[in-house]
Formats: sequence, C-alpha cells, structure tokens
Amino acid sequence: MMLSEAATSTHSFLRAIPNSVACEQCVATYLGVDRYDVLKSVRELIQAGLVLCTYGECTFCHERRLTVRVRTERRQSSGN
Repeated sequence: MMLSEAATSTHSFLRAIPNSVACEQCVATYLGVDRYDVLKSVRELIQAGLVLCTYGECTFCHERRLTVRVRTERRQSSGN
C-alpha cells in the first residue's frame, strides 16, 4: 500500500518519539500542519496496519485522551 506524504511524515514522527504515543493535536503542532490533516493521515495509517488508536496519556501534553501509537506487532495474513 502506497502512503501519502502526510501519512509517511506522521508515521516517521511517531516512530521517533518516546513510547511512540501522541494525541492528534500534539502531532499536528509538532509537524506544523492542520489537525484534520493529521486525522486523515492517522486513518490512512490505521488502514495500512501501521498504527492504532488507544485511550491513554499523550507523551507531550500528558493529557489522557485518544492517542495514536505505532503498532508493535503486525497482523499475519491468513493465506497459508
């Protein structure tokens, strides 16, 4: 699956930060883009199986809210 430039930037940013966990507002602030662009990127990354959203503490603002995190495991395809 080919990712957009915005999704690639978002994924690279998440992989570079401690714990790979951030809320969409902090990702938007640090990347200097609109929050809605980050939300579209996150949706794209979820569909690609690279990230997931969980309720937790953001690495930056330390608020408990919906956050995006890099997946540590990849789902295996069932085509054996």
